Amino acid sequence: MDDILFNQFSNLSITLVGSVFIIALLQGAVFSIGVMMVGLPVLYFGIAMALASFIPVLGGLIIWLPLSLYLYAQGQTTDAMIIVLFGAILIGTVIDHFVRPMIIQKFSKSSNQSSALDHTLITVLSTLAGIMQFGILGLFIGPIIAAMAISIFDVYAIKYADSLDRS
Repeated sequence: MDDILFNQFSNLSITLVGSVFIIALLQGAVFSIGVMMVGLPVLYFGIAMALASFIPVLGGLIIWLPLSLYLYAQGQTTDAMIIVLFGAILIGTVIDHFVRPMIIQKFSKSSNQSSALDHTLITVLSTLAGIMQFGILGLFIGPIIAAMAISIFDVYAIKYADSLDRS
């Protein structure tokens, strides 16, 4: 049972932490392309977007929305629309809603098992709870605690499968 628990926990932890980092890098890279098209500092805004992507729910919105509003206020309407396109459509919709679940599935499948983390909601909620409880370290601690809890439930289900089937 200890081996099962350890394997489950390590696989879930790798899935959670790995997928968050890959998504952060991807969002930073995609936003850098949009910022480059507008002629703003690519490295600065790319890193800012990557760091902001660690924040659940709001994420990159706190970078691209003020930037697009600033550009619009400066009369650079086309540049503002490019930033909105990259921020809202590519990052907020395509990457967050389509690419993120695919990356989580890839990490889950690389561990040769189905995972409760295939559902993005668990990742988001565990990250939010971690931040609320532990501050910035909660970005990592929250998902790891969720991975541990899921692992314990899985081991319990394996160990007591017979009695669970009868009820």
